[in-house]
Amino acid sequence: MTSFKPVFIFQNGNERTSNNQRFGSYEEAEASAHARFMVWTMPEGYDVEETREPVNYIRVNGIDKPI
Repeated sequence: MTSFKPVFIFQNGNERTSNNQRFGSYEEAEASAHARFMVWTMPEGYDVEETREPVNYIRVNGIDKPI
C-alpha cells in the first residue's frame, strides 16, 4: 500500500520538507498542501510525494482529519 505526503519547498527549491501527514490519494495530499501553502509565507512552492508509509490522514470538506 502506498500513501501520499505533502511536501513544501524552501530556499530557491534547494530544501524540501514534509510533516507526518500521509493521505490515501494524491488529490487529498495536494489539496492539503495547497491550503497550507496559501496561508504560509516562507515556502516557495509545494509538491506531493508517494510513500510506503501508512495513511494517517483524510481530507474531509477541506479539513485534514487524523484517522
